[in-house]
Amino acid sequence: MLTPSESLLAQLRASTSDLHAQLDNALGLAHDSITREKYVAFLHGSLAALETLEPQLAPFGNGHSRSRCALLREDLASLAAPTAVREFAVPPLEIRTEAAAFGARYVIEGSALGGAVLARAFDAALNLNGEALRYLTLHGARLAEHWRAFCTELEQFSRRATPSMQSEACASARAVFRIYSVAFRNTGAIGVTT
Repeated sequence: MLTPSESLLAQLRASTSDLHAQLDNALGLAHDSITREKYVAFLHGSLAALETLEPQLAPFGNGHSRSRCALLREDLASLAAPTAVREFAVPPLEIRTEAAAFGARYVIEGSALGGAVLARAFDAALNLNGEALRYLTLHGARLAEHWRAFCTELEQFSRRATPSMQSEACASARAVFRIYSVAFRNTGAIGVTT
């Protein structure tokens, strides 16, 4: 059971750990299972999720100057893959408060940490020679610094967040994981076989 005295970062981790593990397992991105088709489906799924989230987060800041959606489209173009994804229904999430924005950003900013690992795996498996990896490497060598800055921002918010705001942040983070799951399923990143 979470208590308001726990840091918001700890609450976010605990409240999303099951969904995070389920998504990682469903994607099954072990090095020996990576194909070009799977990478394109992964990029399309990421784009489908972020197209619904990025515009809603814009009023709250995104921590960097480049649009993740733009980077995804550049990567897809580098792979000569379609840069648009078909529309589909995603689980509803309206990001109207700072608490909801922090919950969503926790998932999105955290995904950059795993993205660095995935970039190396995709690069090695597909012989990309560092190309078509803009989205997964968007912070480059400053990734750890960027994550620490986000955690500092989250901690500052946490000091003034009420228990209700903390709960809202956790609910938003869980909703974002569900959006990614639906997006990856709809674009074939989950369930792709070769």
